Amino acid sequence: MKMKKTCIVPSILLMLSLEAALLVAAGRPTTATGADDVGTILLPSEGKGEAGMVAAAKKKGEEEERPWKCCDLALCTRSFPPTCRCEDQVEQCAATCEKCEPATSDSSRRVCNDWYHGFPGPMCTQAVANAKKKKKKAEEEERPWKCCDLALCTRSFPPMCRCMDKVEQCDANCEKCEPATSDSSRRVCNDWYHGFPGAKCTAGGN
Repeated sequence: MKMKKTCIVPSILLMLSLEAALLVAAGRPTTATGADDVGTILLPSEGKGEAGMVAAAKKKGEEEERPWKCCDLALCTRSFPPTCRCEDQVEQCAATCEKCEPATSDSSRRVCNDWYHGFPGPMCTQAVANAKKKKKKAEEEERPWKCCDLALCTRSFPPMCRCMDKVEQCDANCEKCEPATSDSSRRVCNDWYHGFPGAKCTAGGN
C-alpha cells in the first residue's frame, strides 16, 4: 500500500505541471495571476458617463411618453416614482393623451384622464405667461401705433387695419405719419397693419 501512494503523488504533480504548461503555451493565464482581467474593469469615469447617458435617455423617454406637455394641477401617489394624473381643464388635450374626456364641472373643457408612472413634469402657468408676454411685446413692436380708439379694419382673419386716431405725434413705428384732413395741426398714421388693432387708448376715444 505504501508503494502505491508514493507512485500516485508524483503522477498527480506531473499531470498538474503539464496542464499548467499547456495553459501558458495556449496564451491563457492561470488563476494565480489574473493580470489580463484588469482591462475588463470599468473606470469610475466610464461608469458615471454610462450612467449619465442612461439617465438622459430615460428622462427623454419620460418627456415623450407623458400624456400632457405640462401640468399645473397634478394628482400623484406617494410612491417613488409616483403615478400621476393631470386635472388641468384645457381646450384640447395633447396628442399623447388617450383618455381625453369632458371636464365634470365644464363640459366645454377637456381633461386627460390618463395615469402616468413618473413625475408630472413642468408647470404650464409660467410657460403660458411668458409666451403671452413675448407675443404681446412682439405685436406692440410691429404695430404702427401703441394703441388705437378708431380702427378701420377689413373683415378678413386676421384683418388688415388702419388707425384713424388724430394724434399730436405718431408712434415711432409709423412710416406714413401725415396731417389729418380735418385738422392739419393733428397727425394720422396712414400705415396698414396685418393683424388686430390692439388695445384702445382711452375709454371714450379721442
